[in-house]
Amino acid sequence: MTSTSKSTSTATVPRSTRPTHDSSGALLPAILCLHGGGSNATVFKIQARRLIWTLEKQFRFVFAEAEIEGTPGFGMLPVFASCAPFYRWVSRRFVAGESEVEATPGDEAAAVDEALRRVMEANGGVDSFKAVLGFSQGARLAAGLLLRQKIEERDLGRSQWNFAFGVMLGGPYPPIALSEHVDPADYALLPTVPTVHAWGRDDHVRDGCAALVKLFDSDHCFSMQYDGGHHLPLKDVEAKDLCDLIMAAWYAGGGRFDIAADERY
Repeated sequence: MTSTSKSTSTATVPRSTRPTHDSSGALLPAILCLHGGGSNATVFKIQARRLIWTLEKQFRFVFAEAEIEGTPGFGMLPVFASCAPFYRWVSRRFVAGESEVEATPGDEAAAVDEALRRVMEANGGVDSFKAVLGFSQGARLAAGLLLRQKIEERDLGRSQWNFAFGVMLGGPYPPIALSEHVDPADYALLPTVPTVHAWGRDDHVRDGCAALVKLFDSDHCFSMQYDGGHHLPLKDVEAKDLCDLIMAAWYAGGGRFDIAADERY
């Protein structure tokens, strides 16, 4: 099936899940959520439900959607057949071990930026997004976004993005760089970012996931494995463990504990 792109005039803007404010009236910090290749925002919201249930008092989960329409990705059929159409962040197909870098054509990088900025501006503004969380291709894109942010901070003094930490689930090496030119030496910037990495023990890309962790290795790089294959944790206890690591990364990135304004204790 030939990949096609959405029309920007008709593309919808996925909304956050139960957006809330803290007790001071300020927006809770947002996590930008990036689905896998051949998936979409609706599917990823379903897949991430255990994380939302646990952390929705602390964060707003906002689900972006890619622009390139294509074939269903791994695990989409038959369970999510009714959720079609499916989308990819970049058109290039991942091949494990093929390269240390993954460049992105300029037009595709621009389309990704437009899709992300559109959903962020519609849900509190770019500055309210303190983390990026991705699964599979979305995890590799999350790593690429963090890489670009650190490069911009080094070269320009500031970045257009404001992510304090990242979460990569089932995401293999290398990062998807939002540039046509990639220098592997820039990977040395990544350990400065607090991150969480998690994948299934039977995931077919588990070796690549372990390789991605090495790029971020530091005292504030947290990782875990869970039962199963290429999917998010299915057991409540494992999802809770993952949420604990997400909070650890949040604190490592300078975050503080807040609660939604409508909570009662």
